[in-house]
Amino acid sequence: MKTFFEFIEYIILTSIFIFGLCGCSPVGDDTSNNIISIVAVGDVNFGSDYPYNAVPSRDKKNLFDACRKIIMSADISFCNLETALCNGGKPAKKYGSKGIFVFRAPCEFSEILAETGFDVVSVANNHIRDFGFYGEQQTKRSLKENNIQYLSIDGETAEFQIRETKVIFVGFSAGLRKRSIINPESVFNEIKLLSDKSDILVVSFHAGAEGEDAIHTKNRTESYLGENRGNPVFLAHGAIDNGADLVLMHGPHVPRGVEVYRERFIAYSLGNFLNYGWKLNRYSKIAPLLWINLYPDGKPASVIIYSFIQNRPGFPEFDRQNQAYKLIKDLTQKDISTGGFQFSDQ
Repeated sequence: MKTFFEFIEYIILTSIFIFGLCGCSPVGDDTSNNIISIVAVGDVNFGSDYPYNAVPSRDKKNLFDACRKIIMSADISFCNLETALCNGGKPAKKYGSKGIFVFRAPCEFSEILAETGFDVVSVANNHIRDFGFYGEQQTKRSLKENNIQYLSIDGETAEFQIRETKVIFVGFSAGLRKRSIINPESVFNEIKLLSDKSDILVVSFHAGAEGEDAIHTKNRTESYLGENRGNPVFLAHGAIDNGADLVLMHGPHVPRGVEVYRERFIAYSLGNFLNYGWKLNRYSKIAPLLWINLYPDGKPASVIIYSFIQNRPGFPEFDRQNQAYKLIKDLTQKDISTGGFQFSDQ
């Protein structure tokens, strides 16, 4: 139970955040009592303890203090875990080569994710095997020990029963392993199968080019360091055409626009959310938190964009300039041709 002062603080913050409202016109046919709320944020990375220790100290477990109440309040909260959580191990990549980074944080950070309120994370990304199979397996084990479900490129999905609604999450990424976006036919076939087993299917894609120049959504294949990173529009539309109800994308490290396609919501890039110790620039430090309200049939009721900012050393802090909302609104109006929703600054 909140104390009186905690309650007042919560009301003040909520009143401020609500100005970042992106209202999708209600198109479902159920009452608000059955709304499913999903919080979605982008990349979470706790720095790295390789080749030298650059992760938060053990007493700094307040990384998510500014947003914990929001994350814990949703039915389901999701992030992309952009690191291996393992103790020891050897890097599987040639660290120090152009554009090559390896990330590793101790397993105890799974506990911090759980205490913050995250229910499911994607490890279907290009950093889960920075420390090989060993690092990936330790990550999965530590998440499971803290009751956090995960989406992997190997086949794991997450499943939730929210009142009368069955929600399934599945994740896809680039590369040559199973569930690769370079094989879209296989991706869409699996989405079709999972859609038949769920009331709401949430699809996570780690896709798109990276960097400050990657903020725009374009209907074409993108690449990074020579790797095929898929066509985000083709993937998102194809996912919905085959039964997905919500598409969450991450990977570019910057926010992108949003879209309602066939009465289903798409976030083309959630950007970064917590990136400890990184050199963050104009767009990569902007950290949107999306609160997505869905009807039990998967149609969007409304979406709230909470604006956070990652100031050094990289914790998400409330942004009174509301930059995440403003940027997403601007990019959507420039890049997305379809309608189906309206932004409201109120």
